[in-house]
Amino acid sequence: MPKRPVLAAALLLCAACYQDPNAQLDQMQEQVDLADTMNELANRTSELQFTLDSLRQIVARQDTTIARLANLAGVPYQR
Repeated sequence: MPKRPVLAAALLLCAACYQDPNAQLDQMQEQVDLADTMNELANRTSELQFTLDSLRQIVARQDTTIARLANLAGVPYQR
């Protein structure tokens, strides 16, 4: 008779440890998708930073050109 409670407890523990393989596959796919999304965001961030740096260089060149033209024309110009 004492075997039944032990058997019941063992079955309960086994049932609690069971994990659905489909759920595990879904979770792994979500992790892969999340990693892909994070990599894509990192790439976009790098591209945006490069574009921003390029635009800053262009604005700096234009500002220098305007300052030189203002200096040649004798017009006061403040940056």
